[in-house]
Amino acid sequence: MEPPYTPTPPIIDLNPSPWWSWGVAIFLGVMVAFSALGALAIALIPYDYIATEYTWAEDPGEYPENGSQEEQDGWNESKESWDLQQLTQNLLFEMEDEVPMQLTLFGGVTLVGIAAMILLARQNPNGFNLAYVWLFLSTCSNIYSTIRYNSLMSDLDQFFPEESMSGTYQVAASIGGTLACNLTVLAVLITCAVNSQPKQLEESGFHLHHHSPPSQLQPPAKG
Repeated sequence: MEPPYTPTPPIIDLNPSPWWSWGVAIFLGVMVAFSALGALAIALIPYDYIATEYTWAEDPGEYPENGSQEEQDGWNESKESWDLQQLTQNLLFEMEDEVPMQLTLFGGVTLVGIAAMILLARQNPNGFNLAYVWLFLSTCSNIYSTIRYNSLMSDLDQFFPEESMSGTYQVAASIGGTLACNLTVLAVLITCAVNSQPKQLEESGFHLHHHSPPSQLQPPAKG
């Protein structure tokens, strides 16, 4: 007699796809590369050289109180150009002074991103925790840079008053865009982190109770 049929339980792979971690690692690698390029650009721009070499106005000297109206008007125009040049040079010198801080911010964010990328490439769950830290530091760095740049540029508002209000809107829009973009990235990170966890097999009656094979029919006793 053939043995009773025993159904083969389905094979369920509880291991998550490694691409939930590898995909985030690739994304971080791209972002770290762009961050490194930005830091390199900041480090290479010669703000102090530009401030000292590129000039377009000369000191107009004392105001010609006894001069003609044409001379006084000419002095006023020259003085305005001179003041704008001085403010621009001071702005460039201040931007040069900001370079170490900017490089420190870029360096910190980049190091955290590289550490998170390495852990995620190895499918280490702690890589997602570092990715959250990287995203937080990146957001703070971008907001600080935006506010600081606007603060430095505010001295020029007296020469371009029509741009001052639009500049405020641009800063608010930039910060809002940064927050919206990074919140989207956070949602993606959370989704990937959840799906990278091993799946838990739900208990059911089929798994709790093991069915024994039906007993074989005994042939009738011979009389």
